Amino acid sequence: MEQIKNQHRSLSDIATDSIRDAIIRGDFKMGQAVTEAALSLSLNISKTPVREALSKLESEGLVVSEKNKGYRIFSLTKQEYIELSELRFALESQALRYGFERDRNGMIEKLENILKEMEGFLKVSDREIYQSLDTDFHHVFFESCGNASITNVYSKHQSVIMATRLRNLKKENITKHTSFEQHQALAVCLKDGDLDNAVKLLESHIVNYARESFVEPEMLLN
Repeated sequence: MEQIKNQHRSLSDIATDSIRDAIIRGDFKMGQAVTEAALSLSLNISKTPVREALSKLESEGLVVSEKNKGYRIFSLTKQEYIELSELRFALESQALRYGFERDRNGMIEKLENILKEMEGFLKVSDREIYQSLDTDFHHVFFESCGNASITNVYSKHQSVIMATRLRNLKKENITKHTSFEQHQALAVCLKDGDLDNAVKLLESHIVNYARESFVEPEMLLN
């Protein structure tokens, strides 16, 4: 992880963002033990903001505290990942329906703009950039749905969703081209006014993929 240099925000907030980003990138293995001392040294800050950051990240589900042992990076079994994906689909599909009803043209315009950017990164080896655009694509549903409660529920699980999606994408279970084609087909359905098929494509993209492609995480148990 990069050492913290920006002092305009609290050290706790900056440490939280730095550790969160590292977990989502896959810098840590699932189940890996992490200590305040090691993170403090890596970030070049005291243990107090690191301790506060770990507490915040535990509330996001990215780390798990263990009595008298410190913290471990989160891990998911296949069944837990499927259940998380089913929850994600339930929230995204409803947000998509509301967005279609309340801000159809605005939502489609945003999705098409993101697709143009995604297409430009299909041949770029850096998957993090493409994954960030992928995340932006799905966020459009929540930006357009006009329902803060749905958005807030999704936000509580967002970090774990992002971390797990990026890890699976890195395992080559799905190519960027396949992912792009799925997103593109969904946008076409919405533009054609075919909401039902758009929702079916979303389910296939999220839930069916989770059932078929999940690779049990490589974990550090010591």
